[in-house]
Amino acid sequence: MAIIYTNQSSGAIRKARRRKPTKLYLESLRKHIKYLQKLGFDCDDDGRIKLTSDGRHTIDIAHRTMPRENTLSDVPMSNKIGTGGTKPDNSWKIEASKNFTIVPAYNKGPYMVVNKSDLKTAGRKV
Repeated sequence: MAIIYTNQSSGAIRKARRRKPTKLYLESLRKHIKYLQKLGFDCDDDGRIKLTSDGRHTIDIAHRTMPRENTLSDVPMSNKIGTGGTKPDNSWKIEASKNFTIVPAYNKGPYMVVNKSDLKTAGRKV
């Protein structure tokens, strides 16, 4: 793998750094800064949150203008707790399973469900 020096490259990175921001980007940046200020953050012109000397950000709650979200007490709730309905009747499954058993199909093989009347010939050619 050969090393490509910067003076031999196309210079696309340098061109991208020199490119001016578009109008759409500047408009969305203004909206983002306005949104962060609504949340109470102190921002600079680049949209970055200003940090204190110890690397933390502060939120100015007095200037926060975001609407308060609904709390649990504001939401209408039902105080009725039902019985949960009735349990399904599975007694027929128990009665039907008494007619079958599980046996190995052949020596060290998989298991299979066999009717109790065919238990002596299970896994054999008859």
